[in-house]
Amino acid sequence: MSKYVLPPDLPPELKGMIHPDGGFLSMTSHWRPDPEAADPEMPGQKLSMTSYIPVFPNETCLCGSGKRYGDCCQPERLWHPVCPNPGRQGFSLVKPQAATFRNVNGDVVRERLMADRRLRGTDTSQASAFWVFHGHPPVEDQYGILCFGDIELKHNRTLLVTAMSDLRMQTLLALLQEIAGDCLTEPHKSQDPILVIDKETGKMRSVRSSEPQSSKWRLRRRRYRR
Repeated sequence: MSKYVLPPDLPPELKGMIHPDGGFLSMTSHWRPDPEAADPEMPGQKLSMTSYIPVFPNETCLCGSGKRYGDCCQPERLWHPVCPNPGRQGFSLVKPQAATFRNVNGDVVRERLMADRRLRGTDTSQASAFWVFHGHPPVEDQYGILCFGDIELKHNRTLLVTAMSDLRMQTLLALLQEIAGDCLTEPHKSQDPILVIDKETGKMRSVRSSEPQSSKWRLRRRRYRR
């Protein structure tokens, strides 16, 4: 048996199913119509959820490194979540980040983004708008349409792009360059801290997106096997 412990707030029914050294926590966001709204398609509901994906040591690690799980994230002390890539083509480590474009022509940008089938406009007004990126064709499951990033137009002058991984942000910036590159300047980029779980204590800790998992955090004993 492993010496690792699970977070204390984990629902009791999941404690026998989830093991921090046997898989990943996957963070997803879904868009779905709001049946109680006058127009269910606008703005709709956004559902954020976390699920568990078991991984065997000889399987490819879900972090995107291409290595075996047993040689990559399994021996790490910090339990780092992943999120699905656009189109659900594999996974990447969660690294929350944002890109801000200032002094944009809001009228032109709004018109172009609203016309692109890869984006769903969920809120529009005279001075602001909000889109979720679902790609084309959209990926849908029992919870709704998977969202892979957000774009928000503020005060008709500022465009804010938020994403949960490096690959998602690269995809969104390439999309914006394609749609409205002639209207945009270089963005200001920022990264948010990530909440990870210490496998030995079960406690959450905050790390910066750029902070690597140092070798000092690798566990010396791995009694858990699959």
